[in-house]
Amino acid sequence: MSTHLTEAANQLRWWLRLPPTNLIDRGDHVRFRYALYLMIHQVATVLYGMNGLPETMHYPSRLEGARNRLNSLSRAPAHAGDTLWTLATERDPAKAWAAAAGLMRDTLSLLNESSSDHDALDREFQEGSFKPDQYRDPVELYALAAEIAERIRLLDGTSAVALGGSLGRGYADRQSDIDLLVFGQGIPGEDDRHRAISAWPAVTCGPLIEPACDSVVLDGAMVHIRYWTRQTVEDMLATIPGPPMPPGQRILAEELQNCQLLVDQDGRIKVWKEVLRCLPDALVKAVIREVRDRRPRFHEQWRKAQDADDRIHLYCLAIQAVNDLLIALYMRNGRFLSTPRWTHKDIGVFDTLPADLVTCLARLVDGIIDGEDMEARWTVLEGLWDTSESL
Repeated sequence: MSTHLTEAANQLRWWLRLPPTNLIDRGDHVRFRYALYLMIHQVATVLYGMNGLPETMHYPSRLEGARNRLNSLSRAPAHAGDTLWTLATERDPAKAWAAAAGLMRDTLSLLNESSSDHDALDREFQEGSFKPDQYRDPVELYALAAEIAERIRLLDGTSAVALGGSLGRGYADRQSDIDLLVFGQGIPGEDDRHRAISAWPAVTCGPLIEPACDSVVLDGAMVHIRYWTRQTVEDMLATIPGPPMPPGQRILAEELQNCQLLVDQDGRIKVWKEVLRCLPDALVKAVIREVRDRRPRFHEQWRKAQDADDRIHLYCLAIQAVNDLLIALYMRNGRFLSTPRWTHKDIGVFDTLPADLVTCLARLVDGIIDGEDMEARWTVLEGLWDTSESL
């Protein structure tokens, strides 16, 4: 079983463990639509891989003709392509999620039945198991995060812990998770982490231990713990102001820019955050140039997909193109962005911003309805690019 297929299948399990429906309640429309885009690609990756077809995700998307191809596969849920079409066209978030959940459930069931690679797949999971059964006041979540950080610092090699996610950014609400960033000379061993977290009081689900990330429901709160080595951070910072960073490094840079310190024994996180506080013009221009240079390729694929009424492909292209626009907008405001998270809150404090951006973003990422002129969407996207470059 290929790495791409295994990773995609495990991601589908995560969507079912922790449904993104809270994004609907919290008004994070762009992030929810981005989640649907990921599900489309991950389902296609699994089903193509099961049928011996190339299954790698691409940027810009190359998911041409997915509806007919998936409908014709010998090993796939019935009408899989039609269901993906629903994800790309349905504007009611609840209906779109219901269709996505059903298809992911059927896809994983079929994969489990047909796969002999028991070690590669994370088969044991319960739907909704990592969705907390209660919501906590943000003040309580901050206090719990500080308590957990003190426990994590006892892991061998750990020197710093920071608070990320919505809590770290100051956007916490009663549905927030606790996202912790852990730094040290090395990443603590998986067995050691499992023993330590399992011994914590009030664990109701988990821990789920992955190579550099752990998840656990603790005292009614969903807790994600992600690990980096100090050398990884130093290597990332050493690239500034060099060529654009790889996506993995941008995720780390974004987290460091937005996190709050919890444990910083030797002050390294404070130093790292200071390096990222004011980004060099050369880096800003390089990142913007990188995403700008992709626009012609996006437009070419966009026109082909529109001519073929290939709405699955169009939807994926639209989400990716919007993400590129947001990467550039964030850079112009001195911020890294990997994927659209909390953009509806972030952009409220930006200095450089096109007018009506929020309204335009909602239109650009919405489901594609019958008879819609998708060239009009591209015109809106181009207008946002032109406006942002003139600010």
